[in-house]
Amino acid sequence: MLAEREKLLLGILAAVISLTAMAIVFALGAERLRSARANVGQYREQNEKLKASIGSEADALSLRERLQGELAVMKTRFYRPEEMNPYSFGALIKKKLGSLGLTVVRYQVIEVKGVSSLEFSISGSINSIILLLQEVFESDRYWTISSLVMTMREDTGGADAVFRIGYEVRDK
Repeated sequence: MLAEREKLLLGILAAVISLTAMAIVFALGAERLRSARANVGQYREQNEKLKASIGSEADALSLRERLQGELAVMKTRFYRPEEMNPYSFGALIKKKLGSLGLTVVRYQVIEVKGVSSLEFSISGSINSIILLLQEVFESDRYWTISSLVMTMREDTGGADAVFRIGYEVRDK
């Protein structure tokens, strides 16, 4: 009889242990579920904020088209490799200097790290030199003046200048 009583107690103990284990698992699962629900709320709020900050798809497409248009315009400001060379560019600049009343004392092609530029020594009025700089700045193409040294002549009101000018070539 003792054996049956021990079996009954062991059965009850096993049932209590099983119920306790199931209660612990249930409690942990319920806690994870509460945590997940809280996170879902946070993630929804973040998604709404992100959607609001991004804007609509139409706005994104409009922005993309506008940027592509700006890029196309910017590409037209570069020379294609076959379109320009240092000697043609030199002739173009000499013509521009002459039209501004500037005298070319000398010029030479300089190549630094595979990039060609032209170095000009000129003389003329300071106003003409300023007009040249303005034309370079406002040019339809990308022209760069990498260095400029000017010497004023007080007796005549003129100036002498040595500058390096180059142009930008588009790779693609």
